[in-house]
Amino acid sequence: MEKVQKLQNLKSQKLYIRVYDEIRNYIYKNNLKAGDKLPTEMEMCEMLGVSRNVLREAIKSLEITGIVSSKPGVGIIIRDFNVDYIMSTFINSFADGDLPVEQYIEELRRVLELGFVDKAFESLTEEDIQALGSLVEQMKLNAKKQEESGKDRFQLGAAFAQADAAFHKTLFSHIENKFMVSIISFFWAYDKYYKEKTTHEYLALTVEKHQRIYDALKAHDYKAFTDAMQFHFNYGYFKK
Repeated sequence: MEKVQKLQNLKSQKLYIRVYDEIRNYIYKNNLKAGDKLPTEMEMCEMLGVSRNVLREAIKSLEITGIVSSKPGVGIIIRDFNVDYIMSTFINSFADGDLPVEQYIEELRRVLELGFVDKAFESLTEEDIQALGSLVEQMKLNAKKQEESGKDRFQLGAAFAQADAAFHKTLFSHIENKFMVSIISFFWAYDKYYKEKTTHEYLALTVEKHQRIYDALKAHDYKAFTDAMQFHFNYGYFKK
């Protein structure tokens, strides 16, 4: 006899993730377009019945996803849509699989990004490479601040995650397959990994991976670039 699957208990889901999903659905249901504004923080807190801290955690996730951007003095603005909603449904279907959802995501990211390294290498401009170097410096600065905190384990933080996400989005910003670019953008926000606890060693390794990629691109060395991308995805994941 086939075992009946139970409905998921939503109490186990973190509140800010539920708020993230609710705001995302609000955007789609109201057909909001790029440039439209969300309600104010106060209005959304009242509508959702949550604290400002919870709301801001959800907004951070929406920003990393690329769905919204916060502009001081203006408000929270809708950005160009991607395939976030479709991919969310797809990825959630694996939530009860043998592996953590984050590991499924990393494996898919690995296949996609390594599959497009040729086009990425050919399409990047000198300005793009300079931007990648700046993002590596941002990651280094964040890592240094974490090290100076004196804590053995700490959260990566939204600033580090945004620089990491921007680095990978820049790598593939000029390829013609926009669907693949949107998928990568979604992956970066789904696991909310900026909240994970990690070590100084893991953070240093993450910086090193991106430094290798940047150095190879700066030298216009294709083999070094592909080697650096392989190193990025094949060394150190899930060993935090």
